[in-house]
Amino acid sequence: MIRILLIAGSLLATSCLSTAEPAAPARRATARGAVWSSDFDGVDFLAGWQAQDRGKFGFDNLSIERDPKLPFGHFLRVRYPRGASSPRGSRAAGVKPGGAQFYGTLPQGPVDAQYLRYYVRFEPGFDFVKGGKLPGFYGGTEVSGGRIPDGTNGFSTRFMWRSEGQGEVYAYLPSSAEFGTSLGRGDFRFTPGQWHCVEQQVVLNDPGAANGVVRAWLDGKLVYENRSLVYRTVRSLRIEGVFFSTFFGGGDSSWAPSRDLTADFAHFATGTSRPGCDLELP
Repeated sequence: MIRILLIAGSLLATSCLSTAEPAAPARRATARGAVWSSDFDGVDFLAGWQAQDRGKFGFDNLSIERDPKLPFGHFLRVRYPRGASSPRGSRAAGVKPGGAQFYGTLPQGPVDAQYLRYYVRFEPGFDFVKGGKLPGFYGGTEVSGGRIPDGTNGFSTRFMWRSEGQGEVYAYLPSSAEFGTSLGRGDFRFTPGQWHCVEQQVVLNDPGAANGVVRAWLDGKLVYENRSLVYRTVRSLRIEGVFFSTFFGGGDSSWAPSRDLTADFAHFATGTSRPGCDLELP
């Protein structure tokens, strides 16, 4: 834990994260079955996530904001600058990447099944362009960026927005082709200016069987379910944590926004049963 705190501290020192609140540990969720939560109510929130020192970028695109009218008080604002997309697309365009990314670690260690809940709000008038990534679960190391897992070395289940706010689960699986696999595209939709409660359940398959599960809820309504997925071929590959990953893209600048945009993230929780959409938001 000492090493984690040092990593988090060095990251925050070079970012624009700022708040006058004193440092505080991540709070336990009160929802039934929840084992971890984060309301971004401390300077060193990355320590509460047990953030790893790999795959991270975009900390200068993050800030902790406070709104006393909201029940969770603090939230994390992510900026997507004009013309900036994924790391790959931004490098090709000669600009810094938009959005941000880091890997959180489940406090109880790797598991075979877990729920994730968080709230997200896209700014009014948000231009979804062609699509972009949103947080989900991960395990292993081959989880994104066109690196297709082989059943032993990784998977991920990020959410994704598509054009006109269409939603989907965007999964890296052994069956994926060049990039991730779109699951349930258009089965739900995000509305700019509105807080949405997003939930996901992942149950890993038994090795040798196509019985893995992913379920998605939007604002408490089940909007997608698949019970025939293959995430792994070995039992040692398990859910390790929350993959906080959000950016426009896509691998080229055609995915990038034409103006500066923001999205807000709040009230994360994971658990062995659904933490649920427990808040009424304006």
